[in-house]
Amino acid sequence: MILSHQSIKSILGNVILNYVEENVRENGYDLRICGDKYYEIVQGAELPDNKVKLREIEFKDKAILKAFKTYLFESCEEFRMPLDLIALITLKSTLARNGFLAPPTVIDAGYQGKVNVAITPVYDSSLKKGIATHHLIFIKLDQPTAKPYNGKYQGGKLI
Repeated sequence: MILSHQSIKSILGNVILNYVEENVRENGYDLRICGDKYYEIVQGAELPDNKVKLREIEFKDKAILKAFKTYLFESCEEFRMPLDLIALITLKSTLARNGFLAPPTVIDAGYQGKVNVAITPVYDSSLKKGIATHHLIFIKLDQPTAKPYNGKYQGGKLI
């Protein structure tokens, strides 16, 4: 079951922290990018052994992005996902229509912390700090999971 506007409003402050109430949409929540820094991927990965190499960039008022480079951003929001709820993360359609790409991902049941999202502009672009870039769709599980998230990215670890 996908959560409605009113159901998402009821989890503000418990599941979603550092929220903006106006970002609760018809059936989702618009995630914002924040943090003191953002990261450019400067060298590809050789998985599973070697992760990407990153260049750290100070995040003042806006992020300056080069075409076809991938950047990682920290969310303004923090999450305390219960054992019976997940969130699908998708790119907002406004960004898609303006030449940005982002892989869809999931916030798993049991996850705690901020999330990091990847964004790739097709054109040289910029994004203001605090802009909503991704749309979250919350889905209620049929029952609480017996295997909550307890992976290496718990708490918002970047790579």
